[in-house]
Amino acid sequence: MSASRAPRRSLGIIAAIIVIAISLSLVSYQYSQYSASQIEQISVSDIRSNAEIQAHDLSNSLANKLNDITSLVQVMGAARSVQEGNLSRAQSIFNEAKITTSDLVDFYMWLDRDGKLVWISNINQTAYDQYKGLDLSYRLYFSEPRTTHDVYYSSIVDSNDRVNRLYISYPIIGKESSGQPNSESVSGIDGEFKGTVTAAIRTDVLGNYLESQISPNLKGEVGVLDHTGIILYSKDGEYVGKNVFGVKFQSFLQSFGSDTSRIVSSGFKSALEGHAGSEDITRSGKAAFVYAPIMLQGKEFGVLYIMAPYTQVAEVTALVDSQKNLSVLLIAVIAASAVTAAVVILQLNRNLEKTITQRTAELREANEQLTVHDKLQKEFINIAAHELRTPIQPILGMSEMLESEFGDSREDIKMISRNARRLERLTQDILDVSKIESGSFTLNSQAMDLDEVISSVITDYRNDPRLTGGSSGKGDVKITYEPKKVAVRADRDRIQQVISNLISNALKFTHEGEITIKTEVKDGFVQVTIRDTGSGIDPEIMPRLFQKFASKSEKGTGLGLYISDSIIRAHGGKMSAENNSDDKGSAFSFTLPLAT
Repeated sequence: MSASRAPRRSLGIIAAIIVIAISLSLVSYQYSQYSASQIEQISVSDIRSNAEIQAHDLSNSLANKLNDITSLVQVMGAARSVQEGNLSRAQSIFNEAKITTSDLVDFYMWLDRDGKLVWISNINQTAYDQYKGLDLSYRLYFSEPRTTHDVYYSSIVDSNDRVNRLYISYPIIGKESSGQPNSESVSGIDGEFKGTVTAAIRTDVLGNYLESQISPNLKGEVGVLDHTGIILYSKDGEYVGKNVFGVKFQSFLQSFGSDTSRIVSSGFKSALEGHAGSEDITRSGKAAFVYAPIMLQGKEFGVLYIMAPYTQVAEVTALVDSQKNLSVLLIAVIAASAVTAAVVILQLNRNLEKTITQRTAELREANEQLTVHDKLQKEFINIAAHELRTPIQPILGMSEMLESEFGDSREDIKMISRNARRLERLTQDILDVSKIESGSFTLNSQAMDLDEVISSVITDYRNDPRLTGGSSGKGDVKITYEPKKVAVRADRDRIQQVISNLISNALKFTHEGEITIKTEVKDGFVQVTIRDTGSGIDPEIMPRLFQKFASKSEKGTGLGLYISDSIIRAHGGKMSAENNSDDKGSAFSFTLPLAT
């Protein structure tokens, strides 16, 4: 009896072990599937996020490059030697510009009022004798600026030497009879058209520049479209110059499947409407399709896109398939060797944990790199702002000296002085923002009379020509202030900065009327209110009024209110703003704790 029960008991134990082992194997299998799926999702998210960051950075980098070139051709067109048609003096300007931007620009050329070639940068005499006087008036990069008196960005152009190029062209507008530059001629006001200054950019050089900016770890493919959908650069050279919605390119997309064709076409349409985004597509495997608009001077120049394959996902998929096959094999073998199967399963789990740890470490390293990049960017801004202050001071000093010497007779000198002061303020604003964001912003607080601070700022504006009684005697705006002795403990310079900024903003948007300054003490705080009769606050920016770059004015950076709000909050107060109840003007208020 006992002998017969022993085998049964052993069979029962073995069966129980097998069932438990199989159950554990199945549980382990499901867990590995879930973990692999999570790893795959993390890898997809990481690659897609990196591609989005890369597309955003590349589009901004390219926009900055093209804006720099635009500014350069504008400056060249305004040069005296070009205005006077002095070729011998202008040659060095064109040649130096080519050297400065040689990483992207192929050459600069000067066309006269009839569209005939005057000069090409860095050209030898033989070639110049051949092309001098060449009629290019039929080219859009000449005819468009001649018609619009504005900058022109071409699509891809098959040049005379059979090389695909893009052109940035700026009109040469003559000066008015008064001798002063016609500063508004490029905005459509009549002015004497004297020709164009044009920068030529080879599309293959443009592509090499973009390819060099992509992180090697991303393994992405970059492309650029113009604002009409024409391909300016693509790794597949046969499609350069083709429209992405044309038959040839659409046939190419269809080779990857109708879903991919639909997603890519939809993404291009969205990007051409000014929207950035990303989608998953299938192109020789799964990939991320990321697109971002390229904005130049507030207008859309075109679209930059990146197609980044999910290479890490393929590795994870291979690992998942391997895990799946191994788990199936283990389940089949468990009936004969439960213990061995258990050991193998434990070993697999350790391997899987190691893989997760490795992938997590890679993601952590990528995140640390992004953190370092952000830190370096902030350090660069800080260093750049400091370095800018060095050349600004002699420019400002010299311009003020010239302005004092020539008075109101030279508008160009006044313009230099005005813009030098503006650049000085911008540099200080950048430094303040850098200090605020880095946490190094400090206050030098001391007991002071707030009435004295407000009065001193108003005194600083006594010569502003916009004020009634200013130096010009033509001002239409009056500042009214009712003095009230109030003691506070604060940083005198910073509070002066806040009050000056609010008065400056009020003057900027108030062309006639009154600016009133009022102080009121209540609940242990003093409230300072600066109210104007100007145009008021645009409702569109009201929700983000105290954020960085919140401005619709072409004269402002949107940093002043952000810095002012940060200064007041650092003092333990708060800042607010509202439009006046009669829909005429606005009021800005801030509070400070009273001195104890």
